[in-house]
Amino acid sequence: MKKTLKVIGALMLVVALVLSMNLVSFASGASMTNQAGVIGEFTSPDTPTTQNDAVIIYKEITAYNPEASTVNAPTITYNYTIAAGEAGKVITDASSHHNQINGADVNATVTTKAGVGTPTITGTGNGVLALTPADQLSASEYGTANRFELTVDFSSIDWATVGSGAGVYRYVISETTNTDTKNAAGIEEGTVAKTLYMDVYVDGSGNVYGYTLFTVNDDIDASPDNDADAATAVGKTEGFVDEPDNTEYTSSNTSNADKYYTFNFDLTKVVVNDAYASSTHHQFPFTVTLDNSAVTAAVLPIMTVGTNATQTALTAGAIGTGANATVWNPTIADGATIQYVGIPCGTTITVKERNDVVGVTYNSVSTNADTNAAAKKINYNEESNIATVNCNATALTAATENHTASSSKAVTFTNTLVQISPTGIAFRVAPYALILAAGIVLLVLGMRRRNARSEA
Repeated sequence: MKKTLKVIGALMLVVALVLSMNLVSFASGASMTNQAGVIGEFTSPDTPTTQNDAVIIYKEITAYNPEASTVNAPTITYNYTIAAGEAGKVITDASSHHNQINGADVNATVTTKAGVGTPTITGTGNGVLALTPADQLSASEYGTANRFELTVDFSSIDWATVGSGAGVYRYVISETTNTDTKNAAGIEEGTVAKTLYMDVYVDGSGNVYGYTLFTVNDDIDASPDNDADAATAVGKTEGFVDEPDNTEYTSSNTSNADKYYTFNFDLTKVVVNDAYASSTHHQFPFTVTLDNSAVTAAVLPIMTVGTNATQTALTAGAIGTGANATVWNPTIADGATIQYVGIPCGTTITVKERNDVVGVTYNSVSTNADTNAAAKKINYNEESNIATVNCNATALTAATENHTASSSKAVTFTNTLVQISPTGIAFRVAPYALILAAGIVLLVLGMRRRNARSEA
């Protein structure tokens, strides 16, 4: 008799699990934040809580920069689908979620139903999460997690008519953006699952009282009382993210999510021995060329223009390569700096300056670039040698350093005035002196001929 009563009691718990009629309260939202893939877990035995008909999961991009920085996001559109999952998977919960029957622990067990209706998944639009440089990412040396919300909405579903009433409905959620699209945006695809499974728990009144999100399409067995092992076995997750929810990673705790790699550099001008150029804040013209054949989506580095420097505002666009490479034309005076933050790795930057000061010569040389511009005497309207910056990184790999003032490695072009000797002045005026002398000789000869004709 006791055995029979125990079986009957267990069956009653199953009914309570799937019906959960009126012993509920309403919760205003459902988000996977810090929930380890489970929403609606009973906080006291046999007491479900009605959830919102929409649940928020996440997409993570881990952003990297050798310094803690805010960078503009690349241009990329992630695409998502949600469809019916598989019926017949067995779910057994932990006994601690139920009251004992006759002093014994019991578990509730049900089998999944295939998802019904037409739920939606929305990021910035239906089925899409579109990022542009108008969005910003937090970046750091070992990577900082940036999470974006994806709302899975079941509000259009009448579980009693479209479905078959109370039960656990399984769905499949897929990220369909391919690797080539990610790479073109400068994003290295992570190793987290691109296909997730969501179980939706519905009571007898047609209310959703729980969600689970996981990566393995399998049975879920938390018996006799082991939620943790059950969660690990099916890879419960908060979305297309690394686990756990790290704000910032470390050298020993690296991200498995999609990764975006960037670097920064500062361009600084120094003038030596030329009080005029320094005191008038004369701005020397530069040509900065960016070349990247791998990252073809639009990007927009963040530019900060210091005092006594100028540059036209940057606009989002593809960097380009070869003849189509991006060209910037800043002008920078002595002691001034322009900073560029969030340049996608794989970009090679070349920098040169031009002497636009009439009548003087400078010795131009750069420091702190990956390849420095060798010293060169540049006369008026002549250009310096070229400095190269790539922070020792190729596309889809982390930069090893930044060339910034904060790292004491700002790329600096130094112009030292070359003092010309007095002898040099004679050479500089010699052509004009020769012309003047020739004119005087012709004038004298002309006067002699005129005098000779007069005497004749």
